Amino acid sequence: MTDAQVSQWGAVSRRVVRAFNGRSNLPVHELAKAKVEKPHGRTRPLPKASGNVQFSAWRLAHAVKKADCLRWQTAPIRWVGAAGFLLENGHLFDWTASEWCLNDGMSSFYADFSGSGMAGRIAQGMALLFLEEKGYAYVGRFETEWKQRAATQNRQWPAGKTKAPDFIAENGQKQWVLAESKGGFSSPGKKPPIKGALKDGLTQLDGWDKYITPQPIKSFAIGTFLRETGDTLGETSLVAFVDPEPEVPENPVEFPRDAVRRANYASWLSLMGLDGAAARLRVGEGEPQRYELPLLTMGERQYAVSIASVMPRHPDLSSRELWRDWPFWPFPWFRDGIDIELVGLDLKVLRALSSATPSVDASELMALEPSEWRDAPADLDGGTFYGSVFSDGSLLGELRLRRPGKPFPDFEWTEVEL
Repeated sequence: MTDAQVSQWGAVSRRVVRAFNGRSNLPVHELAKAKVEKPHGRTRPLPKASGNVQFSAWRLAHAVKKADCLRWQTAPIRWVGAAGFLLENGHLFDWTASEWCLNDGMSSFYADFSGSGMAGRIAQGMALLFLEEKGYAYVGRFETEWKQRAATQNRQWPAGKTKAPDFIAENGQKQWVLAESKGGFSSPGKKPPIKGALKDGLTQLDGWDKYITPQPIKSFAIGTFLRETGDTLGETSLVAFVDPEPEVPENPVEFPRDAVRRANYASWLSLMGLDGAAARLRVGEGEPQRYELPLLTMGERQYAVSIASVMPRHPDLSSRELWRDWPFWPFPWFRDGIDIELVGLDLKVLRALSSATPSVDASELMALEPSEWRDAPADLDGGTFYGSVFSDGSLLGELRLRRPGKPFPDFEWTEVEL
């Protein structure tokens, strides 16, 4: 293989590394509800950023996967792994810019339908990262939860409503908020429709807080707008939001106090492959089952995990020695170790869920406190964990092992009832 070919494959290797190990941030701009809703109100120039959302590539994948699970509470979604998301979409994003953005040409890379779908999926993940930054660790899909309770209370869909907000979320003080996500990829030289997107978000939020008790303390319309690296228009990629005040309650549907936490953890249990436990947690009925799960220990915390995939450890694709032995190059993958993709929950959380599963008594579930999240690599025996841990205790990432002759880990195992 020529030096030029080796250099090309080395460039591919570097892009893959950036897709997995990237870190970035987006500035956050708060807009006034009155300006967004006023027909000729001006929202530009944008107000000074009130903060920023910081995240890693794994943390973004974690948020997107969590949003996916909240929407599709079925087994097939677990087969679309986070590592797959990062690999399939690594070409889209530039992780080297001061603010996260798209690579040149990526705003129009997809066709209309798939492009808007991808932008919407990224926007939902960023909305969850925004809520996480605000302290809202527990999240449920609002329409799913509202319809479930409304059906048992003989309540009809509110007149005049065509859509509902995306999420209902809860913080450590047991306060609820509603959230609607919007977003898009901006073509070079064009200003993103921030005002129009947030106005649509406010329309979907409008009045829903008064149809639920306990009543949310506020609502968020959250928009994520990504630009290309070479776009010199002036605005960076950004997150913009509006948070209207709650309205006076009107014949609300009553939610159990633990509804949001049940929805949050039921979706993640589904991703872990524990569908029976997830169903019992959602409806509060049924007998618990025993599950035996591997344990991952990081510092003082233990996580019960499910193995989503196992792949041979990737070699250094820029190595000339590797490519000179081209006919034999796959075999060093197995010699160098393996990558194990993991989905899990803090063991303390699982034990609290165990008490909440068989009945509506969820005292231990409501006693949980959001933990301090982390997403730095953790060195373990024989390898390193790369991934993300959210403040609800959910874990997603990859255990990269390099133990010649003994690539698979000696997991400690634990038994739980769910």
